[in-house]
Amino acid sequence: MSVSGLQIAHPRATPSLRLARFWWGVGWAMVLYITISCLEPARYVPNLHLWDKAEHALGFFGMSVWFGGLVRRGRYPLLAVLMLVFGGAIEIAQGTMGLGRDADIKDWLADSVGIGAALGLLYLGLGGWARRIEGLFFRA
Repeated sequence: MSVSGLQIAHPRATPSLRLARFWWGVGWAMVLYITISCLEPARYVPNLHLWDKAEHALGFFGMSVWFGGLVRRGRYPLLAVLMLVFGGAIEIAQGTMGLGRDADIKDWLADSVGIGAALGLLYLGLGGWARRIEGLFFRA
C-alpha cells in the first residue's frame, strides 16, 4: 500500500526483515480485529471490564508499537497520522451506522494518547524491535 508515494504497509518496506510477511500479517490482523470490534453492534462487544478510554488507548498503543517496529524511524510521523485517521474514521463510522454505537471525540482523544505514548517509546529505543527479535533467531 502506498500513501503519498511512501510504502509503509508492504513487506518490502522493510527488506531487512526475514519474516516481514509474518510481521505485517499479524499487524493487519490486529487492524482487522480492532475494526470489527469497534464497528459491530454494541450487544456483541466483549466487556473487558476496563474503562472504555483505557481500551482505546491500549488498542492504539499496541498497533502503533507493532507497526513502529516494522517501519524506519523516519516513518513514525506518518504512522501517527495514519493511526489518528484510522481512529477518527472508526468514530465517524460508529456515529453513522445506527447499531447502538456512538461517535465520541473522547474515544479518539484516548486513541491519540495511546499513539503518543507508543511514539515516545519508539523514539526512546523500542523502534526496530522486530529486527532485534529476528537477530536473536537468525544470525548473519
